[in-house]
Amino acid sequence: MKNIKKIIAVVLVLTMAAAMFAACSNTSNTTDTTADTADTQLIGLLYDAGQDSSTSAIAAAKAYLDDKGVAYKEYTGTTVDEVSLAVDSAIADGVTAIFTPTDNTIMTAELTIYEKLAEAGIPHFTGADSFALNGAFLGYGVDYANLGAETADMVYDILVNGKDTATLPVKTFDNGTATINTEICAAIGYDFNEISEKYAPFCQAIKEIKTAEAFEDPIASNPASALTSGTIGAENAAKTFKVGICNYVDDASLNQIVSNIKVQLDALGKENSVAFEIVYDNCNADSNVMGQIIENFTADKVDLMVGVATPVAMAMQSATDGTGTPVVFAAVSDPIATELVASLEAPGSNVTGTSDYLDTEAIFNLILA
Repeated sequence: MKNIKKIIAVVLVLTMAAAMFAACSNTSNTTDTTADTADTQLIGLLYDAGQDSSTSAIAAAKAYLDDKGVAYKEYTGTTVDEVSLAVDSAIADGVTAIFTPTDNTIMTAELTIYEKLAEAGIPHFTGADSFALNGAFLGYGVDYANLGAETADMVYDILVNGKDTATLPVKTFDNGTATINTEICAAIGYDFNEISEKYAPFCQAIKEIKTAEAFEDPIASNPASALTSGTIGAENAAKTFKVGICNYVDDASLNQIVSNIKVQLDALGKENSVAFEIVYDNCNADSNVMGQIIENFTADKVDLMVGVATPVAMAMQSATDGTGTPVVFAAVSDPIATELVASLEAPGSNVTGTSDYLDTEAIFNLILA
């Protein structure tokens, strides 16, 4: 009997020891999991699924995040109200940052959503400086003023110098400039100098900006920069070319492009004794209005059409197919995927232009820095 009692006692001791060991092991695992959770990021991908300019960038973002093992969730909207509700959902889900490519719908909504993101302490990383101007934490991309001037150079080369759109390469740009909204930076608890130092290895340049509705335009005093129709260039021109420009939406970056197209054409015209009759309109993201504007350009027998942003460029391509009317696009993120051109080096038809392609991996280097 004594032996049996001893055996039972030993079993009980071993059982209690095993239980204590298991408890310690579980506590250790729980602590590790909590630490892992604290380090895990949830990236929100905010965009309009109907925007062709967003398709390839979002696909690239998901591939990059999958490769890095970073969690993400998609949030979409086609109107300002829908975008605002999508942001509410992202905040409720606890996203740690939000990424938006060069999406015109989200750009239009930025002034509506930036304050709630700032209050939630969520940085909004975007694909253009105009987002940062309108309240996003950071815009990463091309210099749209320069893009506008380069677009004008292409228009001039085609109309005056007789260049062929089929062989005139699409112009691309280094887009390594990060524009940080210093007000939002402070509002979400970041130190601008520390952030700038952290981002410096991943950028060609870092710029500061404050929230506003439009860029301060140093060339606004030049009549050519006004977003209106009219004749620019040489007063006693030997020849006048008619150019139809359709802007997709009233957007800080897109307006800057149009302004600088006109300024550059005005300067080139005066230097070379030619003039440009500009027929300008804005479709405000309405496809029916866009179609009517392009029909009006055709009826006016414009010598060349300029489509600012992907939807306008695609509509112009369709409307001018087989007519021989040259089309120059501006700020198209992926002209190959949208089948505007056969290749960047040799467009192959009556359409060419300038691209604001976004280096998605580069901006995610900033997000995950």
